Amino acid sequence: MRTTLTTTKLARAIGVSESSLKRWSDDGRLNVARTAGGHRRITLVEAVRFIRAIGASVVRPELLGLNDLEGLPLDWAVTADPLQRVHKALEDGDGPAFRATLQSLYLQGWTVPEICDGPIRAALESIGTMWLHAEWGIAVEHRATDLCIQALSQLRPLIAFSRPDAPVALGSAGPADPYMLPSLMASVTLWEVGFRDVNLGPDTPISVLRNAARQYRPALIWVSISVAAKVREVLDDVRRLADEAREFGGTVVVGGRAVAASPPSAVEGLAHATSMGELAAFARAVLRPQPRPGR
Repeated sequence: MRTTLTTTKLARAIGVSESSLKRWSDDGRLNVARTAGGHRRITLVEAVRFIRAIGASVVRPELLGLNDLEGLPLDWAVTADPLQRVHKALEDGDGPAFRATLQSLYLQGWTVPEICDGPIRAALESIGTMWLHAEWGIAVEHRATDLCIQALSQLRPLIAFSRPDAPVALGSAGPADPYMLPSLMASVTLWEVGFRDVNLGPDTPISVLRNAARQYRPALIWVSISVAAKVREVLDDVRRLADEAREFGGTVVVGGRAVAASPPSAVEGLAHATSMGELAAFARAVLRPQPRPGR
């Protein structure tokens, strides 16, 4: 999604004057490109970055192409409970309302980890127990998971592009792990942090991940393990992957329900993230330039 906007359209979208936008552009607060005729053009991701940076309200979301947001009242950000709205949208299977909520939270300044670790995680944990009361709960959970996958994929184009020379983050769910969502959350989180992410998806043998690591030589490798019949064996394979990754300066981090349920000895010697927030903090440390010896 490389949509470009005029200053007129962006000004109307956030309810400010066009002269103010042009002044912010001249001050360097808003990055613009120029057409051959000298007219200003703003990419959608830059418009979103600017909206988040100044805390602007989006009063005409359709001008940004965010048509799902049209159903939200202007004071939603102040009056709504994000957890309640996310839970209701997922339980009802209301895709537009769920997408609108995630987009609105992001425009308000929430990060991807805050969205994933907060309202999405809480809602899915609650919905995940519905099958205990009725079989229909399984359908609700599967539908909610699919809505999360769709909405996160549609949220991603609003996030600023990583630099072409940014380091690569490579990852997947582990072998016999069918869950797409945790690895997708990790992928979008790492994109927001500043990596070029390569997500191999669910049910990926560690041997495949090792071969991909030799190809991409990533600075960071994530492995999500939500289910594993032999989690210790999988973690042993991940340790061998980590040993190989260190040879080209890569770092491996593991996470997921099966890892969290394992004894501390099972993950000894491995970096372990229990949330998207922890993964993001770990990733930022990987990106941070290392001090030179003697300094």
